[in-house]
Amino acid sequence: MKAEYNSKLDKNMEAFIQLRIEGKSFDEIATELKTTKQTLICWNKKELIRNAINEGKAFKINTLIKTYQFDFTNRLKTYLELSKKINTELLNRDLTEINTDVLLKMSIANDSRINDMIQGKKIDVGESENTTYMNDGDNFFELKFDE
Repeated sequence: MKAEYNSKLDKNMEAFIQLRIEGKSFDEIATELKTTKQTLICWNKKELIRNAINEGKAFKINTLIKTYQFDFTNRLKTYLELSKKINTELLNRDLTEINTDVLLKMSIANDSRINDMIQGKKIDVGESENTTYMNDGDNFFELKFDE
């Protein structure tokens, strides 16, 4: 009977840790686990449990940051590649064609999107081995993407 009690207690503590990582309050957890708030407060005072909660929260935050940065980098890289293609096409035209004004508007809109995305962010610029540089054609945007 005691082993069964310890097993249930361990499962409740694990659930408590997971729910705290998810940001649930003591009241919400007490209701969900059918225990008292005071029991949860006692568990929370244990260093091992506090460390597990803190590590879980840090892991969750790091995962979100990495996901956001990956998406941001991919979107920015795509916009920079599009900007380079637009500017290359503009340079190849003699500007007497009827659709040049459309390309200029596209270039301005794309550059504006890039500016909005990188505003206030530190962008690494330079040359080194195994580095791909994105350039919009007039050297205004240069980003370093490590392969």
